[in-house]
Amino acid sequence: MNDRFRSLLGHALAPTAAGQPKADQLTPAQEATAAAIARQTMSPFCPGRTLSDCPSEYAAEWRRDIRSLLAQGHTPAEVQDELERRAGANLSGSPARGASYWVPITFGLLGVGVLGAVFLRLRKPASPTSEATPEAAAPPSTPSSAVREGSTQAQPPTIDDARLDAELAAEEDDR
Repeated sequence: MNDRFRSLLGHALAPTAAGQPKADQLTPAQEATAAAIARQTMSPFCPGRTLSDCPSEYAAEWRRDIRSLLAQGHTPAEVQDELERRAGANLSGSPARGASYWVPITFGLLGVGVLGAVFLRLRKPASPTSEATPEAAAPPSTPSSAVREGSTQAQPPTIDDARLDAELAAEEDDR
């Protein structure tokens, strides 16, 4: 290399008067960090885009500010906090921590409770009706004790059998 070029290169890489490196002279690790912050930070100037994707001149200024803050020795979390302070909003693109946990948990528990209630309701046996019991529904001509004492153990007529017999009798009367 030529000496003149080395001296120019030395001046470009030298720290500024404040003792900090220039904002445009970052280490490769700081460059990668600046790019990652710009990719993860939502742009307040271009809705739905990150700072790295936003073509706005204001977004370009913020990207330069990210580089400058990193060159000054700020951590990525401090840079993110500074950007959010400027915008006055959450720029991370993710919901606030408080709501991001309790809302899905609440809906999950509510869903499990509703499903549990439905399954318990379906498993519960049908309760007896308040109408006559099968013993009381036996036709008057057949005493219930005779049915119980019979040798063939005949089943007592049910409510539907009694109603069917009554409807058939009414049908025969109509003829």
